[in-house]
Amino acid sequence: MTLSIVILIFCLLLSMFFSGVETAITASSDALLHEFEKKGNKHAKIIKKLKSQPDRFLSMILFGNNVVNIAATAITTSICISLWGARWGVFLSTFVVSFIVLIFCEIFPKAVAIRNPNTIVLLVAPVLSFLMFLLSPMLLFLNTVVKNVMRFCGLLHKEKLSNNGLTELRGAIDMHKNSDIKSETNMLKSVLDLSEVSVGDIMTYRNKMVSLDVSLPLKALMDKILSCPYTRIPLWKGKKSNIVGILHTKLLLRALHAYKGDYKDFDIMQATTHPWFVLETTSLLDQLQACRRRHEHFSIVVDEYGVIQGIVTLEDILEEIVGDIMDETDHPSESIISNVLETQDGIVADGSVSIRDLNRRFGWELPDEEASTLAGLLLYETEQIPHKGASYSFYGFNFKVLDKKGNRITSIRVTPTEDKDES
Repeated sequence: MTLSIVILIFCLLLSMFFSGVETAITASSDALLHEFEKKGNKHAKIIKKLKSQPDRFLSMILFGNNVVNIAATAITTSICISLWGARWGVFLSTFVVSFIVLIFCEIFPKAVAIRNPNTIVLLVAPVLSFLMFLLSPMLLFLNTVVKNVMRFCGLLHKEKLSNNGLTELRGAIDMHKNSDIKSETNMLKSVLDLSEVSVGDIMTYRNKMVSLDVSLPLKALMDKILSCPYTRIPLWKGKKSNIVGILHTKLLLRALHAYKGDYKDFDIMQATTHPWFVLETTSLLDQLQACRRRHEHFSIVVDEYGVIQGIVTLEDILEEIVGDIMDETDHPSESIISNVLETQDGIVADGSVSIRDLNRRFGWELPDEEASTLAGLLLYETEQIPHKGASYSFYGFNFKVLDKKGNRITSIRVTPTEDKDES
């Protein structure tokens, strides 16, 4: 009797072990295990190897768990029959085993494991490695039988589902979007979105682009350059669409210094670089890599016909990741903060404000696939140029046009509605 009770307790402890390990290894973080492995943690390396063979690992856990549970049931039945007879012994053993296994061998170990999965798997890694080696012949047999049964039933497919790491990474970031690290998650999400955003979505449009006529007298050019807050300025000749060079103020200073104060024969084209033209459909990821490869920060954006649409800089791409960057030379009017006014009824924004900036700042989910600006979204959805005072509701927001200049929408009130499914 004593030996049977000792064996029963041992089987229940093993059942607790297998149940807890199954939950812990499923809930453990692959990212943390990878970091631990990089730091030389041998246990993390073992767990990563086990997780790379899910069929064998699950077979080992299920085999061990079922064997000890069946053994515990048989031993308990034997003990109960010897104490209360066959009739009541079978009934009581069924009740006792079910209660003990459910509480102490399933719910309790799984609850503990789900709270400390990474610690537990690292702790039991050597034991799991030994069991995997010890039971390898049995596991091979079980997996072979299962695969043959699945093949007979037509459930075994040769193709495997690809592990989309990018999708998993996006999901992990979205899980933490409402946490204390909101700014960090926004930046990480923006990095992943670089391949889906084009330079046309973030460029400075040509109507706001600062450029200078290269044929102006040197004094007039210098006055305009000194009053301009930018270090790189496009130069045009004949017409604004004919960009002949990009003036860099640092190159200008070097060129002027070489003339020792006698600027009679100075040609401002000596301080320029060749313009770099990029298509407006170029993704930000490709543009960023091109900036690094070419060692250039400034490019002219053109459409498929070569018509100039605007400019994009390396700072524009960085702002898409980290948010608005203001330095000592920027005008406050160039910031999204000054173009958006928060009110009790929502926000009042300039029509040129980027939808992505609004989504990032207020946690909204306005679509930006068809339009990159707030005014563009209104034009796309209404399929017309809205008049002043017009109101619309879609995507869970109310939009009201407050002001216009010609056909350009200059002020829009955006108010979130309670019904997010309204369209």
